Amino acid sequence: HDFLDQRRANGTSFMLREGRDSLSRGDCLALVAANRLLTRVPCGGAESARWVYDSTTMAFHPAQDTSLCLDIFSFSSLGVYWCHGGPNQLFRSSEREVHCSPYDERFCVSVVSGRARSGEDARRRGEEGPKDELR
Repeated sequence: HDFLDQRRANGTSFMLREGRDSLSRGDCLALVAANRLLTRVPCGGAESARWVYDSTTMAFHPAQDTSLCLDIFSFSSLGVYWCHGGPNQLFRSSEREVHCSPYDERFCVSVVSGRARSGEDARRRGEEGPKDELR
């Protein structure tokens, strides 16, 4: 149990929607399991649909297991895989609250609630606690 707790995100998490429009109607991306495609769930409080962003590695992690990363599978779909730092796990901020893959610009995600900014940025502004710090 302690091992699983160590892999949980520390701090504020948020929900993600596929594409560039966080205000559009539609479902949010949710974790099924490692090495699996994502599922879509209604945007709300489901823990499987909560994410954190690590601006240092440019990676999104499921809030419930930060050893996993949002991953582009076979140039065709978004899934979750163990973090390896490859280009298919990088998501660079391209506009406000939108992050696109430099590996394949067709793959973008947008923050639905919360903020996907770095904990360092928050500390510089004097806000309480990092938004994306991992335990």
